[in-house]
Amino acid sequence: MATSRDRSPSTAPAPQTWWPLGGLPQPPSPGSELPAVVGVADLRATNAAAVLAAVRSTDPHPRLAALAEATRLSRPTVEAIVEELTDRGLIEVAPAVSARGQRSPGRPARRFRFRPHAGYVVGVDVRARSVSAALADLDGRTVAVERRAVRADLGGEARARAVTGVVQRAVERAGTDVRSVWAATVGTPGLVNRSNTRIRQADNLKGWAEADIVTVLGDTLGCPVAVENDANLAALGEQWRGVGGAADEMVFVLLGERLGAGVITGGRLLRGHRGAAGEIGFIRFPGSTSAQPGLEPLVPDNAAPGRAGAGIVRGAASGDPEASAAVTSYGRRLAAGIAPVLLALDPALVVLGTGPFPVPALLPAAQLLLTAAEEEAASLLVDLPRWRLSALGDEAVITGAVRFALASVEEVLRTRPTSLQGAGTGTNPS
Repeated sequence: MATSRDRSPSTAPAPQTWWPLGGLPQPPSPGSELPAVVGVADLRATNAAAVLAAVRSTDPHPRLAALAEATRLSRPTVEAIVEELTDRGLIEVAPAVSARGQRSPGRPARRFRFRPHAGYVVGVDVRARSVSAALADLDGRTVAVERRAVRADLGGEARARAVTGVVQRAVERAGTDVRSVWAATVGTPGLVNRSNTRIRQADNLKGWAEADIVTVLGDTLGCPVAVENDANLAALGEQWRGVGGAADEMVFVLLGERLGAGVITGGRLLRGHRGAAGEIGFIRFPGSTSAQPGLEPLVPDNAAPGRAGAGIVRGAASGDPEASAAVTSYGRRLAAGIAPVLLALDPALVVLGTGPFPVPALLPAAQLLLTAAEEEAASLLVDLPRWRLSALGDEAVITGAVRFALASVEEVLRTRPTSLQGAGTGTNPS
């Protein structure tokens, strides 16, 4: 990972990094075609990674002897590495507690624990009418969330300023500063390139593709920033913290102003040759009267209570026959439209996002849609996947954004944690 240590945010270069959950493989190191030669520094980094992994995975908090046994390193080597990891702020001495739960008056052997607040990651969810940011620690626990409503016609540069604003407020809410953020991911509608560095196309967000949010937010935070399609991130979020569990073959359908799908295959995100895999919004669905591809939103984004279309979901949730018929028809058309995709991918699980059903009272309508889609798909597919509603609801995208960013930090912790100079004191992974 690149770092902007000792540089002001305004002069920080665009960070370069490898995003493990993205579409491009890790670039080969110079001379990789030759037999590997392990230098002293590389060996020390590997040993430090092993010790840190042992600290994180051993319960209760391990002593030096337990770390030496787990890593098969000598005690003096482990002791030196522990001191270095402590200096970096990645681990700390755990409070000594007696067997009765009281602090021991003597000097028991030191135990060590990981410091999840040594650094943070940021996940951002950009939509037409809102921007949200979540700050999470190195264990993936959410520390602070900030949201802001924005105009749908907001220009790209103004939307980028809104993103940096909500991120900064989330960081401030957590009582830290931007130097403690080690990686960030921005979820967005539209097409994203395979290197997760640029938005190729975002038709419903004026000027957003030209705003270069990766550079803008990277200059503010001084850390690596990635951008990724919102449906892809929703799939990752559902796999990580939702009904996806550890699903190896899953399709997440994001229901919004425009349909999108995130595809997990072989346990990994499928992004395609140019990063456009899952763009089901370009399918021409059966029964559509629009000249544009896709399936019209179940509830128009601009529909207010009392306007046409705004009461369909509420009516279906309360059992209104006409509204229920409309939701059922929508579910069937959805399944018919994406059936070729499901035939090609053969997923074990299809998860429907619950964006149009933001409160628990509307979930009966969501279940109605799910049932209709599942029944329609049963007559069109060879092998039937399980169908589930998202467990994360409106938080699926931002959860996936946190996961995407966290994976890049975890890669550093797994391979070279001692490259983290002054962890927890405001510097970033290098």
